[in-house]
Amino acid sequence: MLLFKCRVTGDECLSDAFKPTPVLDADGEEVVGLIEIPSTQVNKDSGASIDIGCGNAFGEEAEADGAEEKVNNVIDETFGFGLQLVPMGKRDLKEYLGDYCKKVRQLLKDDDKVSGPEVKAFTQSAPKICKYLLGQHADLEFYITRAMDPEGAMAFAYYGEGVNPKFIFIEAGMIKEKC
Repeated sequence: MLLFKCRVTGDECLSDAFKPTPVLDADGEEVVGLIEIPSTQVNKDSGASIDIGCGNAFGEEAEADGAEEKVNNVIDETFGFGLQLVPMGKRDLKEYLGDYCKKVRQLLKDDDKVSGPEVKAFTQSAPKICKYLLGQHADLEFYITRAMDPEGAMAFAYYGEGVNPKFIFIEAGMIKEKC
């Protein structure tokens, strides 16, 4: 299994168990440098997947007589990796992306394990990444990693088709580590 850790803070952000896929824009073209993962609702106490609204519509279990059980449901990605929702205006996002991309570029250049062509590829894709995320601002929720470091990686969540969000990450801002 691979863990994706923030290149800045070292926080774990996602794993390949979520099956990351490339992000596609409205025209179906890949936004090079962005990956996304699906999420599900889980019971925080048991970790089990939950039914999100059909109740006993399929007759699987008898419902309790008027007694509602308190259930603490969370999104698996935010719970498992400690992501915290933060507010962010469009101007703030633009400033964050500019600073973050510069920091990631420098960290890539300083990393002996990253080749020159990889640094160049990120440098060339960064403007498109920023343009895509800024264009989607109104539809995004913003999550910061466990360290709460404003210079670290963020997850960008959006609700597409369905009730659970998908999370977008800037791939170059991650270090892949086998565990």
